[in-house]
Amino acid sequence: MSDSKLRYRGIPYNADQHEHPSAEAVEHTYRGRHFFAPLRHEAAPVDPLVELQYRGTSYHHHSRESTQQANGHA
Repeated sequence: MSDSKLRYRGIPYNADQHEHPSAEAVEHTYRGRHFFAPLRHEAAPVDPLVELQYRGTSYHHHSRESTQQANGHA
């Protein structure tokens, strides 16, 4: 196995060995909604003006602050 930094419960693993979803459109159902789309897709671009709701709490994108925290610039 290659020198991987990915670990699961202390055991290193190589994600390249995992099966990856195809980019071809397939018929599938997710949370009761029917789709004909690829299972693998690019993430949607972040819109900082969109207000996100999760379990009754409002959130806003804070990409600049998140990037600074991730880079150690608090």
